[in-house]
Amino acid sequence: MTEEIINEPAMTLDEINFQTLAEDAPVTLWLTDIHGNVIFTNNQYKNFIGREKVEKLGGKAWFNALHPDDREYCLTVFKDAFATYKPFTMEYRLRRRDGEYRHFIDHGEPYIDGQGRFAGFVGSSTDITEQKMSEDELKKSHQELTQYNYEMNLINQLNSYLQVCRSIDETYPIVSYYAEQIFPDCTGALYLFNDKKSLVESMTTWGATDHIGSAPVIAPDDCWSLRQGKEHTTLDNDGRLRCKHVHEDVSNYICEPIIAQGEMLGMLHIEFCGAKHKAGEEKTYYVESRKRLVKITSDNLALSLVSLKLKEALQSQSVRDPLTHLFNRRYMEESLEREIHRCARSNHGLGLIITDIDHFKKFNDEYGHDAGDLVITEYANLLKNHFRASDIICRYGGEEFIVILPDISQEKLMQRAEFICQELASLELLYQSKPLPTVTASFGVVYLDNKLIDKSAMIKAADVALYEAKHRGRNQVVLSESELSEAV
Repeated sequence: MTEEIINEPAMTLDEINFQTLAEDAPVTLWLTDIHGNVIFTNNQYKNFIGREKVEKLGGKAWFNALHPDDREYCLTVFKDAFATYKPFTMEYRLRRRDGEYRHFIDHGEPYIDGQGRFAGFVGSSTDITEQKMSEDELKKSHQELTQYNYEMNLINQLNSYLQVCRSIDETYPIVSYYAEQIFPDCTGALYLFNDKKSLVESMTTWGATDHIGSAPVIAPDDCWSLRQGKEHTTLDNDGRLRCKHVHEDVSNYICEPIIAQGEMLGMLHIEFCGAKHKAGEEKTYYVESRKRLVKITSDNLALSLVSLKLKEALQSQSVRDPLTHLFNRRYMEESLEREIHRCARSNHGLGLIITDIDHFKKFNDEYGHDAGDLVITEYANLLKNHFRASDIICRYGGEEFIVILPDISQEKLMQRAEFICQELASLELLYQSKPLPTVTASFGVVYLDNKLIDKSAMIKAADVALYEAKHRGRNQVVLSESELSEAV
């Protein structure tokens, strides 16, 4: 039925009895002639569209009330029906007299006149708005449940990886990877407190990382979430509640504290990039669903991070010297064996330094054990400050230290030992506001080049060189001349 056909004048019905019965039927009824002109509609239709519009527009009233997006579809269905004389069913939206669009389902059947010829279509229209709303709600609920299950599965996968991490540093790329999937339309960052609890640092980011709207390092007072110990959300409030660490162009975000066993570990910062394309109830629902997900993620992260912190503390206690916080003898032996094998495989040199504080006993005897501890800790700090991050510094026992230096030449190894020897001799120490005597140390050095030997042999060679340095007068470096036999 084209728009032109619909607009033709309606014909008069011959069957008065049909009109009387159909006029007050509880459903919308309609009838067309062979050309598609609407020749009858009942009171149900007229009351829905509005009698004045029907009287003024006639057949045009129905087409005029159709939703603009549905007009082409309805005309196509009518044209096919009148071309084939076949029954049809279609759904469309029709504007009620108060302006609200309602969903209808329309059924049309061809009817035959007394001579057995096709005479038009008779049909009924039923308002299915409530049914459509129920279907939409059911569909929406199903989609929400599917999305929720998907997100929970991702969080379970995240937990699975976090539980087998050996250190907190290992968690950062894992958190970033899964956060991108859990919050696909968001930008975010994981912040954790430093050891002194004085700063909160961004450990990993995800999403549009070039446009993250939060500072990489912040003071705890710069975040409302960290101040209050609870979630802080900002949504289009002109910056009146914006945290100090968030840039001015970010208007929709959440900061969620990460708290476990009463300790605040840090916070999750999530920027709702997708919120700017939504409005009204849709935006509210979107943000609320993200907030719930952020809370679940934060709680799961808190449990994993506090467990890893405890694990790291216990691990540190097992391999660290409690006085100097250097690695202990056990860790040194494990590391030296590993580095010897690396040296043999990679053709890179390996250095070993054993250093012993000269005349250490006099510090304990003349000034007390606290003074002796001060000398040991200050020497340990000197070693930490002047060796590479890849070097392994250990307290071997008492006043004796061992340093393992991977990937180094013999020349650089000797330069490093000589430098430490000079730096220590120039170190000025005060104990109870009084200067201590000059502290010196002796050094035994071993260099290993592309050879697989037993670690005990290497330590013994360095020890022999150390005693040679003491024999020569102390406060000097001696390179081992022992022949290191390759291990079988």
